[in-house]
Amino acid sequence: MKLLFDESLSPRLVLLLRDLFPECESALRNGLARAGDRRILDYAAAHNFVLVSTDRDFERLLGQVPGARVVILRSCNYPTDVAAGVIRRNAIRIAELPRSQDHLIILDQ
Repeated sequence: MKLLFDESLSPRLVLLLRDLFPECESALRNGLARAGDRRILDYAAAHNFVLVSTDRDFERLLGQVPGARVVILRSCNYPTDVAAGVIRRNAIRIAELPRSQDHLIILDQ
C-alpha cells in the first residue's frame, strides 16, 4: 500500500506512518512541490499511490484521472500528530481503497 501525501500535509507523516505504510512518500520531497493538483494526481495514479490531501479540489479531479484514489482529511487544521492518528484509525479502510469500487474516502478528525 503506497500513500502519497500532498504538499498540504507535512512530510513528517512519512516518518510517522512508515510502520503501517512503508512505501509512503511526500509530494514535497519527490519533485512535486508546486506542481499543481492535476499533475500530482496524475503522478499518484501512474505510480499506484493513494493520494492523501486536505484539498477538496481532488474530489472534483477524480473523474478526470483513471485509476486515481484519494483520501481527504476534511477540516485538517490540526497538528501533524493528530492527522497521523486519523490515518492510523482508518488504516484498514485506506488499505482496501485500491481494491474497492470507491475512489474517495473523506475522513474527519
